Amino acid sequence: MGRPLGDLGTLVRCGRLAAGLPAAFALARRMLDPLGNAYDDVVAPIVEHTITDCSERVRAGNALHAMSAKIGLVMLGYASMTGCDLRPEVAALAGAVTRLYDDLIDGCMDASLDDRLGDLFSSRASSAQSELERLLGALVAEIRQRVDQQQWDSVEVALSVLHEYQCLSRRQRDEAVSLADLDKICRGKGAMANLTLCSLVKARMAEDEREIVMALGETFQALDDYMDIELDKRNGVSTLATLGVTTLSDIGLRMRVLCNRLAALYGRAAARPFSGMIFFLLLKSAVGRRLPVAGRITRRLAGRSRAVVLLTRGPEALSPCPGSGMDA
Repeated sequence: MGRPLGDLGTLVRCGRLAAGLPAAFALARRMLDPLGNAYDDVVAPIVEHTITDCSERVRAGNALHAMSAKIGLVMLGYASMTGCDLRPEVAALAGAVTRLYDDLIDGCMDASLDDRLGDLFSSRASSAQSELERLLGALVAEIRQRVDQQQWDSVEVALSVLHEYQCLSRRQRDEAVSLADLDKICRGKGAMANLTLCSLVKARMAEDEREIVMALGETFQALDDYMDIELDKRNGVSTLATLGVTTLSDIGLRMRVLCNRLAALYGRAAARPFSGMIFFLLLKSAVGRRLPVAGRITRRLAGRSRAVVLLTRGPEALSPCPGSGMDA
């Protein structure tokens, strides 16, 4: 009982962040339809054009749609907090790319894939070897067309470093991987993933903004690993969470500190909806881990509501390669 009570205590200690829940829900209510429409108008036609098999197209579409909403909403929350333009099309595309890229990296152990994706992200000539790789290339190209060159340059630098960490993350399947290497990998890919996404919102960041964005990314990654403890254990993936080094209490403390920094940088009123989103993620994580029945119920309902989809992890965008160890 100690750990569930510890999770409850974490939520209590982060209770001040809950004051932002009404503003976070109001933002979500305003943005879910524009995000959904952006997915239907921009992402779905690319999926339809690229994936020829009907069942695979449906599978990929369901996965990308779910992550498009979740990642997109966080990006728009960041845009609202920082006073940047709200661009649902770019946010929807970025969420879809995030899901597809993660699944390609995690779901296939072909070493040549790393080089092909590295070429794609560095604007070098890349020869896709599957429809899903071609889909990733088409989605990335669409994002590039929707941002100016200076902004894309910032994104490309962050994306290149992110890819290096994602390639290193294959070592998380090695039983002999050290705690120091795990810490470096998990922190690095989280920091650079968030920097990449936030650079699509705000290309020109002051140094303190970059530091907070990267620290948030590290903590989001830790929260994601906490949520996926059972899944990662089944798949033979080591994280600081699966080893018990990182707990929800640790994550909650880091989030409280970061939310205070956000309020100091952007103003308490501007940061309130984003802090509310963070509290919602902490609450969702605690409930998902301790009340798995609730997770199964929300997964069944997710197809009927754009709001409920935010409560679910969502399916993988592709079937795992043979021998990868990934669950379908």
